[in-house]
Amino acid sequence: MRKLQAFFDNLKKTKSNMMITTHLNLPRITMIGDIHIYIENHRGILRFTSQEIILKITNGQLIIKGSELVIKMLLSSEILIEGKIDSLKMDESSTKNGVEK
Repeated sequence: MRKLQAFFDNLKKTKSNMMITTHLNLPRITMIGDIHIYIENHRGILRFTSQEIILKITNGQLIIKGSELVIKMLLSSEILIEGKIDSLKMDESSTKNGVEK
């Protein structure tokens, strides 16, 4: 318990959210209105259509639904998506260590 408390105390002392997302491998999602979404720390594209994009993230999937969805930029761990975004959902996976339960 002390190690966990020390870990979070150390995170508080570091450079805000950037360090937290890096240490915990969490996705950082920046959305502008319903037309633009920028995601950092994704693990790859699982599905891509003009109505739905599913990205793999650390503990599951990120599901983006909408219309006329287009990938404007794709890097190894960053993606920029544009279109009419209707919903964004984080779905915890039923996998452990990459193996389906």
